Amino acid sequence: MNTQVLSSWSWKQSTSSQWHQCAHTKPTTQIHNDLVDAKVIPDYLKGLHERDMQWVGEVDWEYKTTFTYMSANSGSQKDLVFDGLDTYATVYLNGKEILKSDNMFHMHRIDVREILVEGENELRIYFESALLKARQIEKADGKHMVCWNGESCRLYIRKAQYHFGWDWGPVLMTCGPYREVRFETYDARFEELYGHVEVDESLKSVVINVSVKSEGVAEKKHIRLLNPDGNIACSKEIPASDDKVTFELSNPQLWYPHKYGSQPLYTLEATLLSKNSVKLHELSKRIGLRRARLVQQPLDGQPGTSFFFEVNNIPIYCAGSNWIPAHSMLTSLTRKDYREWLQLMVDGNQDMLRVWGGGVYESDDLYSQCDELGILVWQDFMFGCGQYPCYPELAASIKREAEQQLSRLRDYCCIVIYAGNNEDYQVAESNNLEWDPEDHSGDWTHTNFPARTIYETILPNAVAKVCPGVYYHPGSPWGGNGTTDKTIGDIHQWNVWHGSQEKYQNWAQLGGRFISEFGMQGLPDIKTIDDWLEGDETERYPQSRTMDHHNKAGGFERRIALYVTENLRIERYDMESWVYVTQLMQAECLAYAYRCWRREWKGRGKEYIAGALVWQLDDCWPCTSWAICDFYRRPKLAYYAIKRESAPIALGLYRNEEPSEREKELANGNGTTQPANGDAHADGETDGESGGGLAAQPGHSTPFDYSPRSFNVDIWGVNTSATEVAATLEVDFLDVASGKPLQQRETSSVTLGSNQSTSFITGRRFPNPDNTVIIACLRSKSGEVLFQAADWPQPLKYLKFPGRKVHLTVEQSYVEVQTDKPVKGVQLQLDSDTKEVFWEDNGFDLFPGEVKRVNAPGLEKNDSVSFRFYGQYSQ
Repeated sequence: MNTQVLSSWSWKQSTSSQWHQCAHTKPTTQIHNDLVDAKVIPDYLKGLHERDMQWVGEVDWEYKTTFTYMSANSGSQKDLVFDGLDTYATVYLNGKEILKSDNMFHMHRIDVREILVEGENELRIYFESALLKARQIEKADGKHMVCWNGESCRLYIRKAQYHFGWDWGPVLMTCGPYREVRFETYDARFEELYGHVEVDESLKSVVINVSVKSEGVAEKKHIRLLNPDGNIACSKEIPASDDKVTFELSNPQLWYPHKYGSQPLYTLEATLLSKNSVKLHELSKRIGLRRARLVQQPLDGQPGTSFFFEVNNIPIYCAGSNWIPAHSMLTSLTRKDYREWLQLMVDGNQDMLRVWGGGVYESDDLYSQCDELGILVWQDFMFGCGQYPCYPELAASIKREAEQQLSRLRDYCCIVIYAGNNEDYQVAESNNLEWDPEDHSGDWTHTNFPARTIYETILPNAVAKVCPGVYYHPGSPWGGNGTTDKTIGDIHQWNVWHGSQEKYQNWAQLGGRFISEFGMQGLPDIKTIDDWLEGDETERYPQSRTMDHHNKAGGFERRIALYVTENLRIERYDMESWVYVTQLMQAECLAYAYRCWRREWKGRGKEYIAGALVWQLDDCWPCTSWAICDFYRRPKLAYYAIKRESAPIALGLYRNEEPSEREKELANGNGTTQPANGDAHADGETDGESGGGLAAQPGHSTPFDYSPRSFNVDIWGVNTSATEVAATLEVDFLDVASGKPLQQRETSSVTLGSNQSTSFITGRRFPNPDNTVIIACLRSKSGEVLFQAADWPQPLKYLKFPGRKVHLTVEQSYVEVQTDKPVKGVQLQLDSDTKEVFWEDNGFDLFPGEVKRVNAPGLEKNDSVSFRFYGQYSQ
């Protein structure tokens, strides 16, 4: 088989006669990048330029390139293969139309034997404006379909939905050959090489059912399975007419998520041979052997069912992130980019990545490296936040899309779940669409919720056909009694930030069996901001037009201000200070969620909460959003907070406010009102109608309660490992202002149960709660610090930090930091415009007597490093 990957594209606007050579020779391209390279438009990532280039998406564009065909050196079959065209594309070979495509997620193989000419052949692709086509189709349909984010016309076409704009991304309606185009000649080839893995429950044996379909004239097939070390594990030769092989292995090397074991990958190889044993085609794929399932079973002591993933019989608590496309122009991403993003997850103690349904079925570079690194993947189908139509032509297109993409994705052992959509059932609920859970007819195209046919018939059938054994979830969120049922399935918990805008200290009451979305915004790194400001000092303040343009969330000004002013003291309002305070607020918010929810992973039968996936890991352009790392992969302080809370061994603290005497009287029936004092740790039940928020509080006849208040603290440990861990727990109570101990250190021997949380202290009262910081330290029997955590009085804005002295020493590849009094949120930053380092930890708390070492590979002793901490400018 001979393959040419087409590259060196030229482009032009359809109404122009002038072609422009792309500035690069890559095999894939998109029009916005080519226009920037040609200086036709400015950089869409910067300034306000996005606003002035909307015309690009409203006109048609053409691409062309050439390839060489020599009949003497080719096989009998000649195909052009298209891995993805964005979106409405008409393809011409030597002036003759060979393909019309209207789905960005379709792949095509076209027989071009009758059209080829000897020597140079020209391939030209005409891309119609997807935006105008979508508007035309919507207008012809005559219906108003509901959508959140972007124009409603997006629902009618199979294009990456985020291109229409989202509450974190720009409107950039691009087009182009965004996936490879290849010219292939052959006499025979493999159509399919797939190994369906079945690991025995005992984990001692595995059966691999290999499908090796081929086309063309051949004599035999040679199939081999190589061990991770490259040696042959199994080998079989079969006639070319056969397409099935079964391999059986004893004591296989199993693949595990990165916290639980190693990631050995086997190689499946297939060779197609002629009668004379000439190699006609070779194909290979790497596969991981693992037993994975989603466990939904009754729980001990709580209603509903569990929702946890089990890999090789090990229950997995999934701390992780949501993934959006990491660039508005997918062709800008390289394998190295994906690697660096995923390495951030591994370094940040994250287990699972959810590929969100408003983007794309991602590049093989993402999934193959999740296999390599041991990251579990939750894969959405590409439907998001809308009331999608399902007329026959679209349904057929979606069926083909699903089966083609599943045939590609099924090779990756990292994928453990497919979900039908993102939040489309929530759209149905909020707009009172016709959704009868008791109707299982399978065809809902006659209702105003026709997409049920997609999510409950087309997609599950495709998964069962192409990926048998992988769990299918109709949507995310999806559960029992509607999408906000916290006792069954997964939820999206947006009553912090959106919804009822709860205090983030209330995350403990807002959990569910699996929280697949939740989040908080924080500004990106100051270097990222300066990049999009392009040196315009007149716009370098938090409320400038350009700053606002780079935050697409509705109402973000009020919401960021709400959560900052509720919790933190605003010492300064310059740009650097606003970046710091919003990042600290985001970090504190998300740390509460991860900490409180992981506590509910309490062992077999008590998997009350089994996962938390933050919205979101990444950005598609430089902006302020919910991302925990910005567009340039610069971690925000929230990234480090999540890393600490998700460590294999960790501690959690939570201070509980006890009811006052007046509240006890009210609770005993001597009144009906609730004091409106803004308690940080208020108790409450969830309100399913409002998406899981706290119940509305009664009236205002007793708005204040000044009676004395008492607090107590709970302390627990969490342990990911399969074995118990014996340790010593040390607890200190320090005065925030002076740093002096309020009482003698408490020490106890503790044992952390395996793969669960373990309660150590419950309801421990302590003095002077308004000014006491509680520090808990877990030490191994040899004295090594396994983990340290602290709980501060809430809200932090009331605290005062007089006379802090923080000392920093820069060494080769690390720094050391010390303090004389308790310090909150120490942020390290390298003072350089050209050099960057990755800090092993950042935004950490520091206490007297500690020498905090923070590694930073590449740091040199003569580098200048600055730091700041909370309350630094109010001493």
